[in-house]
Amino acid sequence: MFVGRRAELDCLEELWAAVTAGARQVAFLGGEPGAGKSRLLAEFCTVLHGRGATVLLGTCAAEFGPPYQPFVEPVEALLAGLGDGAPEALGRLAGRAAVDDAREPDTRRERYDAAVDAVRAAARHGPVVLALEDLHWSGSAGLQLLGHLVERTAEFPVLVLATYRTTAPERSAALTATIAHLYRLDGVRRLDLAGLETEDIAEYLRQEARLPLHRARMTAALLRDQTGGNPFLLRELVREATARGVGAVPGAAARAPLSVRDMVASRLDRLTVPERQTLELAAVVGEEADVATVLAVSAWSRDTTLAALDTAVAFGLLEPAGGLFRFPHTLARQAVLDLMPATRLAREHVRVASILEASGATSDRRVQRLAYHYAQGQALGYAAQAVRYLTEAARAASRSLAHEDAGRWLEQAASLTDDPPQRHRLQLSAAGEHLLGGDFARARALFEKVAGEAAPRDRLEAAIGYEAASWRPGLPGHRAVELLTEALRGVPHDPADPLYVRALAGLGRALAFTGATEEAGVLGRRAVALARERGDDGLLAAALQASLWHGLRPTDAPAKLARARELTRLAERTGDLSSLGPAAYYRGVISYLHGDPGGVAEAHEEMVRVARAAGDPFFDYMAGCVRYARQFVVGDFAGAERTCTELLELGASFGTDDTEGSSAVQTFMIRRETGAVEQVRPLVTGREPPDGHWAPGLLALYTELGLDEPAHRVLRWLLDGRLAPYEDSAQWPCVLAFLAEAALHLDDEEALRLIRPRLAEYAGLNLIAGQFVAVFGSADRCLGAVDSRLGRASAGEELEAALAMDTRMGATLHRAHSLAALAAHLRRAGDSGPRVPELAEEARRLAGSLGLPRVLRALGPPGRGAPSRAGAAGSAPSRPAGLTSREAEVLRLVGAGLLNREISERLVISENTVANHIRSILAKTGAGNRTQAAMFAAEHGLLDGSDRVQ
Repeated sequence: MFVGRRAELDCLEELWAAVTAGARQVAFLGGEPGAGKSRLLAEFCTVLHGRGATVLLGTCAAEFGPPYQPFVEPVEALLAGLGDGAPEALGRLAGRAAVDDAREPDTRRERYDAAVDAVRAAARHGPVVLALEDLHWSGSAGLQLLGHLVERTAEFPVLVLATYRTTAPERSAALTATIAHLYRLDGVRRLDLAGLETEDIAEYLRQEARLPLHRARMTAALLRDQTGGNPFLLRELVREATARGVGAVPGAAARAPLSVRDMVASRLDRLTVPERQTLELAAVVGEEADVATVLAVSAWSRDTTLAALDTAVAFGLLEPAGGLFRFPHTLARQAVLDLMPATRLAREHVRVASILEASGATSDRRVQRLAYHYAQGQALGYAAQAVRYLTEAARAASRSLAHEDAGRWLEQAASLTDDPPQRHRLQLSAAGEHLLGGDFARARALFEKVAGEAAPRDRLEAAIGYEAASWRPGLPGHRAVELLTEALRGVPHDPADPLYVRALAGLGRALAFTGATEEAGVLGRRAVALARERGDDGLLAAALQASLWHGLRPTDAPAKLARARELTRLAERTGDLSSLGPAAYYRGVISYLHGDPGGVAEAHEEMVRVARAAGDPFFDYMAGCVRYARQFVVGDFAGAERTCTELLELGASFGTDDTEGSSAVQTFMIRRETGAVEQVRPLVTGREPPDGHWAPGLLALYTELGLDEPAHRVLRWLLDGRLAPYEDSAQWPCVLAFLAEAALHLDDEEALRLIRPRLAEYAGLNLIAGQFVAVFGSADRCLGAVDSRLGRASAGEELEAALAMDTRMGATLHRAHSLAALAAHLRRAGDSGPRVPELAEEARRLAGSLGLPRVLRALGPPGRGAPSRAGAAGSAPSRPAGLTSREAEVLRLVGAGLLNREISERLVISENTVANHIRSILAKTGAGNRTQAAMFAAEHGLLDGSDRVQ
């Protein structure tokens, strides 16, 4: 009996109305196991089929499902309609290719496009419904195909209905990321199914258990508490009560059975031995058991086995589906398996495998099933067969670009072999697949294990792999350097050995990720030269790619751009997408650095193409970062924030290599432009220790919130010899910008003079940090503001250059800042001409249209001069007697009555440094002791209202 779900059905009817009007619609039906997702899908699809819609059902299996599930069955149905004219790529997507198919391989993109074309063709004859079951078990390949199809059927009458579990352990990070990505599109909705309401349960009891209405309502309240309204558990309880006989009331025992297993066990006890063993055999065969396999494996006669299947259907333990039988719920099948004796379970798996092996058919799906069944029977001496078929299944999955499945199956094969060399090779292959699939943490764990156990050349290969799995998520290179250095000691240093050359290239990149850029450059150039000598395109591509990541200071850019272009040509000639991605990324970064918007756009398009064709989540993430930056610079903050959310979801799929740090910076950059940083003010004390946080980010936060004393403290902490670790990092331009902004805000002339030479390195360029994590526009704007404050004549020319750069880049946000900065400089320089109000008015217009409170704050009230400090709250204290800003700060704290130890803690400097500052203060002010120095501070206005003189 189907009850409830009125709101969900109304929503689905709205989607259907839009589909019949010609627009693609999508509904993700989520919920816990047994929530009724499949039943709702079945009910609505039955209605739509009755209205003339073409309904294509696709399912996902938890164990060894085909790589492109849940699209295999829908594609099979579409192939049947296409006949001999079906594209080969579509047939391969459905798994029709033999294991040893030697034809020219296609790409994921070709398969995806073939599937989209087939769905579009069907939709031209009438609405098409794609009903996709158990999407949480789909691999990345299937999810990418889903995204591809949804994005390319927007104007076709297609309804996609997908069920998935929202609870652990089945909850899928990859699916969550896919839903988040698609949710931004028109016509995509998410419906999470809650438990049935008490009234719905009462209706079910009245119809199914034939209870009077008043009794049904009383029992429904009890069942709602016991089951949470979960339809599957509710149905099991009702069936349990019905089995006890007439008059039994569901829930009368005051509690639900402890588990579905208990319910299944009680039902199994009522079966005869042939009936129970047949049901168990069906569970062993799979989530969907075909009658032919069950009959072939069964120890009972054909008639007895068929009768047993009918009895299982009558008991609600199986459901017929054409020539198949399936369990009503995965939990029910698992309960049957859990109740089987371990030896019998293993024996039945082996028997099923033997039948499949004897069939002689060749297909990827058969290999996957053999791998599964032999792996389950390995305890009976079938480990070798399991390893063989697991390896074959992994190769097939890898050919289909389903690297996640391939890695998992290779790991399982490695765990079953007793031969160490074979185990190490399988682990290396598994790690390589995880690397391609984006699970860098798992890849590193396997590579590191092999690097510590295997023979010398395998150790070296593992160390090379470890480094490859480290640089992508931007991890420090120290451990990779250790592994590569140790592994290189165990092999001859043969310049003609490709493995040795790859190791040198990897070691150079790893050193770069430790900050040793000069040493990294030497090794990188050596590796490239050796690769050229060998004339090996693949080796040269690997060496060039590794050399790109040796830092990117302005002086490095021309050589890096030349290498990136060479790598692009090489990748296009060889079709190596793994090299084309890094080449496109670096061309994009350097194009932004040099102010070439066309180059950025071209590189971005190439990165998107690489990410889609190769199915590489890393470059999908990188392409998303470029998209974020392009949205940010034009002031599309809503779009940039959506992209941030998608990137955070995608980053979560990288395992422990999450991208929360990068996401935090991206989000901060948006929120400070829109004035949303104020929301975190209650969470900020101003006493946060800089060594316990990312100090440049803490400084930027204090600056934005106008917390001057904490900003002074962190700025001085950083400038006190602590910048070296940042200077060779990809984040350095961001650090530099935050330092300059803080010093300008605080009117700290001493800090500005320390920062200026570092900033001057980027004159004429744009500032970009990390993987397009933070983009600041023209460095000349920052440099010009600093020089304006320092009274340097070059300020005007620098700010004019900044305005020209930001205009050329089409960076509306940065152009508004440059207009405001130039207007402020001209006012400061005493320019009373018409250009100042014109610049200010244009900046104000852009700030108003985009909602830029930072720009408006820098401009000051209309008709008035610019603030003495751009965006500052209050004014900086004067510094008499030649005191430095740090000495003035120390003197103010002395005046407040703080001891040296307390000043040390407040400013995060040593007590010895505090004592040195006080000696200098006494000498400059002529004070004889701390009390006289405090009085000097009070007389010269260095104390605020909360300070006191002791």
